[in-house]
Amino acid sequence: MSWLLLPLTYLLGSVSFAWLAARAKGVNLRQHGSGNLGATNAGRVLGRKWFFIIFVADLAKGLVPVLIAKALVDAGSAHVTLPVLTAACAILGHSFTCFHGFKGGKAVATSLGVLIGLVYIAAGITFGVWLLAWALGYAVFRLKASDAVGPASVVAALVMPFAHLATFPGPWALINLPLTIFLFLVATLVIVRHRSNIAKLLGKTPPPAE
Repeated sequence: MSWLLLPLTYLLGSVSFAWLAARAKGVNLRQHGSGNLGATNAGRVLGRKWFFIIFVADLAKGLVPVLIAKALVDAGSAHVTLPVLTAACAILGHSFTCFHGFKGGKAVATSLGVLIGLVYIAAGITFGVWLLAWALGYAVFRLKASDAVGPASVVAALVMPFAHLATFPGPWALINLPLTIFLFLVATLVIVRHRSNIAKLLGKTPPPAE
């Protein structure tokens, strides 16, 4: 029965709080900004406070299922890989939501939520790097607050798996290998989802809305 957590987590991950918040205000988020169903685009369209509200909600839909999965493992009622698979379902649900044509957000907040649940030390380092990169983009490179989110997310994604390797005991041990591989895959997904931001920084495309 514990494996039912996987489809339930995917369905929860597929719930777009950004889309729901926008619709409550009579706005179709797909038709505004970048059309992305994430906290950054919602914040740009609806206002800054909505960025924080939706960011926390998206983080929670990654964190809570992972904590439930870890509790099931600790209780001896689930296999040790359940938390990693649950984390994957949360991120896939957010990025490829079944409720919106499999086109969702860029998985930053939800990824941070699963990181906190799986490897909280690496999560803390990653979030600190994100804050520093965001502050540099905003204060030094004069990016808009919302425009600095994408580059900061890419930098944090690059750092995250190596923070895990540096802080987690035995990351290449057989029992921990699924977790380590998963974190590298998450970093790759976040970077790929932000490819428009990378192209913008390199000056290869006109500045798109986040």
